[in-house]
Amino acid sequence: MKTYNEPIAEAFDEIADLLGIKGEGFFTINAYRAAARMLTEEAEPIHKKNADAEEFKKLPKIGEALALKMIEFIETGKMKHLEELRQEIPESVRQLLDIPGLGPKRIGQLYTAAGVSDKKELIKQAKNGALAQLPGFGEKLVEKILNAIDTDQQKKKRHEREEVEEIAKKLVPLLKKVKGVKAIEIAGSYRRGSKTVGDMDILVTGKVDPKEAEKAVEKHFKDMTLLGSGETKISFVIFPNNLQVDIRFVPEDSYGAALLYFTGSKEFNIKMRKKAIEQNMMLNEYGLHKRGEIIAGKTEKEVFEKLRMEFLEPEKRK
Repeated sequence: MKTYNEPIAEAFDEIADLLGIKGEGFFTINAYRAAARMLTEEAEPIHKKNADAEEFKKLPKIGEALALKMIEFIETGKMKHLEELRQEIPESVRQLLDIPGLGPKRIGQLYTAAGVSDKKELIKQAKNGALAQLPGFGEKLVEKILNAIDTDQQKKKRHEREEVEEIAKKLVPLLKKVKGVKAIEIAGSYRRGSKTVGDMDILVTGKVDPKEAEKAVEKHFKDMTLLGSGETKISFVIFPNNLQVDIRFVPEDSYGAALLYFTGSKEFNIKMRKKAIEQNMMLNEYGLHKRGEIIAGKTEKEVFEKLRMEFLEPEKRK
């Protein structure tokens, strides 16, 4: 039976990219990113038979607008909003997203401020020096963009673990020095010991000013692009690795639950959520809830104990 999790998630991610090119706000873009991630990592398989807007609204990160877009996609194979964005932003501009060194924000800057509407114009402005004069670019980045085009590089989908470890060894100690940081951990497939890694998810707790963390990263990683910055999350891409890093700032009382959620895997998260439901509880990234109150979440082990489950190390959460 056909499932719709992946195609809907891809549509939401594309909407987020195109909104980024248009210069929409971080929170709007992040809403689509978060929904896409939830659909691939947490939500149970979505089929045509279980498609219901009211049920979708019960999923984490899904409000009424996104629920209706999901129904629209399942029924028609399209999303009107996405089709309108594709019409608004030329395909030649959208194709720039495949070039390492260029994220939605930078492409929007090129398109609206510099009149770059395709790869040919990008190369022209890169070679005549105009690109290097734009805020946030510079000769070093322009050189890497040209090299990526010349060698026909594409943005990486997965990264070798050894490559990510090199960045982790620099980034984690750097963040530990930021004032107020109490605990920090890399989650996701990296924490599960996978041989390849997609994005790097870092969870931080404590009385931390996200702006201070942002400054620390920008100071030590000169070749990076900030995708978004808010009170609960910072997203950026580190070059030349083209590794996206999401730093999430979570409350101490929810740190364990968030670590559990963002470590995954998707199948393991579903298993734990089902276990909670069987005991008339609800589990999400904020904690384990019973009768509307959080009864566990500060540590992972606390959540396992409340669910009467044996604690499993991250590498066993397949």
